[in-house]
Amino acid sequence: MGDPVDRLPRTALPSRYDLAIEPDLERATFRGTVEVALEVLEPVGEIVLNAKELELDTPRLTRADGAGVEVTKVREDPEAERVYLELAREVEPGGWVLRIDFRGRLNDRLAGFYRSTYVGPDGRRHVIAATQFQATDARRAFPCWDEPDRKAVVAITLIVPDGVVALANEAEIERERRSDGRVRIRFADTIPISTYLVAFVVGPLVMTEPIDVDGVPMRAACVPGREHLTGYALDVGAHALRFFADYYGVAYPGGKLDHVAIPDFAPGAMENLGCITYRETLMLLDPATATHGERLDVAETVAHEVAHMWFGDLVTMRWWNGIWLNEAFATFMSYLAVDAWRPAWRVWTTFTRLRAGALDVDSLDATRPIEYPVRTPDDASGMFDTLTYTKGAAVLRMLERWLGPTRFRDGIRRYLRTHAYGSTETHDLWDALEAETGAPVRRVADAWIFRPGYPAVIATSEDGHVRLTQVRFTQTGFRRLDPADRTTWPVPLLLRRPSGDAAPEPVLLEADGLRVPVGEDEPLVVNADGASFVRVLYDDAMPRRLGGVRARLTPAERHDLVDDVWAAAVAGGERGRGLPRPRGRLPRGGGARRVAGDPGGPVLVRSVRGGACARGAAGLGAGARRPGRRSSRSGAEGRRGRSRARAARGARPGARAARGGPPDAGVGA
Repeated sequence: MGDPVDRLPRTALPSRYDLAIEPDLERATFRGTVEVALEVLEPVGEIVLNAKELELDTPRLTRADGAGVEVTKVREDPEAERVYLELAREVEPGGWVLRIDFRGRLNDRLAGFYRSTYVGPDGRRHVIAATQFQATDARRAFPCWDEPDRKAVVAITLIVPDGVVALANEAEIERERRSDGRVRIRFADTIPISTYLVAFVVGPLVMTEPIDVDGVPMRAACVPGREHLTGYALDVGAHALRFFADYYGVAYPGGKLDHVAIPDFAPGAMENLGCITYRETLMLLDPATATHGERLDVAETVAHEVAHMWFGDLVTMRWWNGIWLNEAFATFMSYLAVDAWRPAWRVWTTFTRLRAGALDVDSLDATRPIEYPVRTPDDASGMFDTLTYTKGAAVLRMLERWLGPTRFRDGIRRYLRTHAYGSTETHDLWDALEAETGAPVRRVADAWIFRPGYPAVIATSEDGHVRLTQVRFTQTGFRRLDPADRTTWPVPLLLRRPSGDAAPEPVLLEADGLRVPVGEDEPLVVNADGASFVRVLYDDAMPRRLGGVRARLTPAERHDLVDDVWAAAVAGGERGRGLPRPRGRLPRGGGARRVAGDPGGPVLVRSVRGGACARGAAGLGAGARRPGRRSSRSGAEGRRGRSRARAARGARPGARAARGGPPDAGVGA
């Protein structure tokens, strides 16, 4: 879409959709009927809703008592993707039912209600009709109020050829064979959901037998011949369902859960309530032959989508500016779930590597805030990038570690209980966390999501203390050089003294700095376990002290130490301006050099192309980069974001930052 558009008027709100869809797989068409229960809030002479690429028959508006009002004119606005139904008279507030018959085509753009194909063992081409509605493509499948806060109960009926699989958000409750050889299948009502979470899939698929996950039936669907590759995803899904029900303290909000692998699918996966759809490579897997990276990709993807069943589906953003929180939270939660499932994988070490890519992107002058105003579908699509998924998840992890895991979890439970079945703004989560913990969560979190970039925390030794200050870090130099930019953040930090056994100490670094007492020659890790989204620039003394306790540093801390020395080298022009001298130096034109004072330590490497630096370190653990090589895994969430971003229409906020990032930053997760 081109010019920004206003939101739909709040004069008539849907509370229920009774939707009947009849796809013709051979002709790649569909027809349907939708009856929408509306609450008219004020006298209106027209009804406005969304529709795109649909042919509408004459709509009918009736009251519960059967009295009707004629729709005198149907006016379509393709640019705004809206339909205006002009009424014969002004209708009074109250309950009404709007019925519309419609027709459309199963498109080949992998958006809305579309067709996917595969060639079976018999050499024949088979067609599947599948849905992908996020962000604003439900309007391609049926006329609706296609905005996230217009939640409504959805009752789906599919009329399909006998013998094909038909799936929707809820469980099948009625099946009727028709005289024309087709079957009419009715599904149970959903909880109130947004239209972008509605899903239905029809085609020659195979279903696994359901497994019982604490009373929730779970199945997998895929093309014939690949059902033996579904067991791994089901194992992850069963663990994730139990993990999140316990973590959130809220029962799973759906009646069943299907995992559906689609041969042609644009995003990596989609969190439709009760009917999660996937790209085949992010669901189907043989663990006996798959690499560790492939197993982690599938595990993280499945856990990410299951996390959304609560955070995103049960409680939904009010508008698309909240996409970042939906996706960042599901990314963060997926790592928690996979870490609980396979602690030996040390997935937070892998996340540290992914976070490094977000730090690189966010240090560009062209970066953007995590959250920004969204008025068009283009704006919404622009949010699917590394800042939304990876930086957003890193900020949530920073808050979780600073507040403490138990207090953070209790705040999430309060948020879900308070807003179940409803829609929220970002600040509703901060307010729930603040009410639960007493910490200034809203002030801290708002600074991180509404301000672009991040700080370099400068650690300077002085008189039995380490003084912590901050400046904004960018790849073109510290903002201290720009008198017009005094950007600072309230920085949640964990301080750790690796020479002892004390737990990390949570502190909040404000604009005026912080003094931390230390013993003589005592090492201090300023960003314990890489929990905060910052770089730390130490003066000469601290890296030498940390080198003496290297074996007691975590992989994330060793990784960050390498990155922070690189960051200091990027800011080499600051020497003599009151900033600490970099501990390493990147040679021009390629080559490698070890960190000064640590002959067995990490290696700094500069690309001979003069591009972004690649960092590597001995002993980083699983997921470490090899110097000078692009990582073999940029994250399953990265593929999700890149795929959704490719589907975006036109330019979007954040695109320049994504294009300017390092080779494996992509457009994020």
